This record gives sequence, structure tokens and C-alpha cells, in this order.
Amino acid sequence: MPVTFVDANILFSRVLRDYFLYSAHMGALELRWSQEVLDEMSRNLRASIGLDEFSTRRLEELMNEFLPDAKLKLPVSEDVVPRNVDVHPKDRHVLAAALSTDADNLLTDNTRDFPAEWMGCQGIDLVQPSAMITRLLMDFPSEFREAHHLCVELSASKDCETVLNQLEKATDPFTAAKVRRFVRP
Repeated sequence: MPVTFVDANILFSRVLRDYFLYSAHMGALELRWSQEVLDEMSRNLRASIGLDEFSTRRLEELMNEFLPDAKLKLPVSEDVVPRNVDVHPKDRHVLAAALSTDADNLLTDNTRDFPAEWMGCQGIDLVQPSAMITRLLMDFPSEFREAHHLCVELSASKDCETVLNQLEKATDPFTAAKVRRFVRP
């Protein structure tokens, strides 16, 4: 099962967070995150959509309870990333955590700030959410279908089309169309 370290920009999006957490819960992938990533997610949720600190801390707790093995147990040293590796300073902790957890993938919406070629030499694939959704559809269809049903069932709207529209905004029309075709009989 591929280990996927997830960046805060993925966890910030409710629909992406739900699809990937539920897919992990169904056994389609192993997600990992660090406390620094959770802190960044929470800061951005407070700044962008006005959640209070209690709500973001509660979200972190729920995520850690839902996937108890996802959060890295030990602090990560940025020293595992050589100084000559060109990575944006604010993303250095993300790459360090992915290396520390022996991740197969780094799931992020921000690929331009990571050294994809160098990461590939380290055995880490830099993956955007649309590509990961496509992989899940192809490699773990039944698990992804169950994850999709959870996304709809546990969403505020409880409406498949609303969730798919949110997914389209978070990824792209092509990815959402693939999921639409897949989940519709």
C-alpha cells in the first residue's frame, strides 16, 4: 500500500480532505501528516474562512482519531533535506516529513515549490490531487466508490451533485467528469 504524505493545501479543502481521508480509511492508501502540516491547515482555515481555534483543533483531533497512524509520532528535522536541494523555505518541513516517513508520494496542490526530479531520485512521487484521484479510481475502484459515498453521506448537503461540483472546483472539470462517470450507474 503506497504511503502518501499530504500537504496542508490538500487538507485545507474540505472535499479533498474528505476524499483522501475516506479513501485511506477504506484501505486505498496510507496517509501521513505532521503536526506542522496540521498547524498550517488550521492557521489557513482560521484566516481564510473564519473558523475559530477550538474548531480547527477539534478538526485536527477528529482527523487523528479517524486515522490514528497518520500523524507522525516524532518531530521531523529539516536537516534530512540537503541544503543544496531547491525547495521553497516554507515547504522544507513538508519535504523533510515526507522523507522521514519513507513516503512513496507527496500529495500537494503546490508542485512548483518542490524539486520533483530530486524527489524522484529519492523514491518520492510528487502528485497533484487530480492525479491521485485518477490513481485511486483505477487501482482501488471499490474503495474509492465507498469513499465517495461517505463524502456525500457526511457532507452538509448530502447531495452527490453538490459534492461533485465541489470536487470540480478543487481539481478540474476533467477529474470531476471521471468521478461522475464512475459513481453514476
